[in-house]
Amino acid sequence: MVRFWNRLRLRNPYFNSSRLASSYSLDSSSSYPQPISVTHRILLESGFRLTPIPLKTRDSGDRNSGSISSISQDDGMVHIVSWMQCLDLRLLAVLVNSTLSGSRYPDLLHFHLFVPKGSEDMVSFYKLKVLFPHSNLEFHGQEEVKKVIRTASTGVKYSVQNFEEIVPFVIASVHQSLSKFIYMSPSVIVKGRVEELIGIDLSNYAIAAADDCSERLNSYVNPDVLDAIQRSASQRWVSGKPYAVNSCMPDLGMLLIDARKLEKYILEAFLWWKKVINQRDRSIGRSPAIALALYDRYLKLSSSWLVTDSTSSVVNKSLAIRYDGPMTACSEFGDGANMEPARGDLWKQHLPPLFYQMVGR
Repeated sequence: MVRFWNRLRLRNPYFNSSRLASSYSLDSSSSYPQPISVTHRILLESGFRLTPIPLKTRDSGDRNSGSISSISQDDGMVHIVSWMQCLDLRLLAVLVNSTLSGSRYPDLLHFHLFVPKGSEDMVSFYKLKVLFPHSNLEFHGQEEVKKVIRTASTGVKYSVQNFEEIVPFVIASVHQSLSKFIYMSPSVIVKGRVEELIGIDLSNYAIAAADDCSERLNSYVNPDVLDAIQRSASQRWVSGKPYAVNSCMPDLGMLLIDARKLEKYILEAFLWWKKVINQRDRSIGRSPAIALALYDRYLKLSSSWLVTDSTSSVVNKSLAIRYDGPMTACSEFGDGANMEPARGDLWKQHLPPLFYQMVGR
């Protein structure tokens, strides 16, 4: 944190493109797959320099589990993490562009994008780098994180659609150098300065999240069932005082996480709650198991950081808005199956001008 704020004081607040020369290479000797020719040409014509570095993996047998470059702990950067069930470059382009545009220090933002094929999907990675040539971007694989969850979830029905609700709290156990980071859902348009989040004093908390009071705990959990569980269970993650069943639900679309303070049993607690309340897999709505696992264990962010619909009456006060453009609907296997239509036009303001030239429609 000290290094981050020192860099803000010492650095010009405007984007410094000369400093942000890339650290990747298109050298023919690289072991990485080569991008399509148009991407290669535009990269070279834009002066984009690359130098090969080996993939960082914990298991050499898992080709999807590594990152394209290493993460330096306490390096003065604002680390932003996002997890995408199936790759949708339009969604990622809007997320990255809106976040960079809203920041006063875009060259201090470092995006860690967890996508299905990870560092093997170099074509998609290079397309994003053409759109954001001076940004700090990494693709990470998902398999190591999924393996941790699968191993812990023996006996618990856990569909691939639900990985996203727990992965923010598991990622750092695999990528341990991500000690403090901002987690964003990929379907967010950012209007605020995310660097302001990283400076929040979490005190004894490991997590900060905004409350969504449009949904309450008793909308998902029967109060009598919850009371019976509390009286009979002795697990340390069960609250010692009665649950306020009308509690607001935490918004998982925007989180600040200090992994050094995360309780080691958070995954176990989530899976336990999922089992005892018989939570079925949900494609919409909040997760009651997560809400109960985090009950009284997170700092409440300002309501301005609640991810809000673009049609909401308070959208002008919101610093994070739900993506309203067309998006890929994931199949049960995590692949893109169908395209869901746009629900609004805000996303168009944040789509990079070169997007259709690079990616197509």
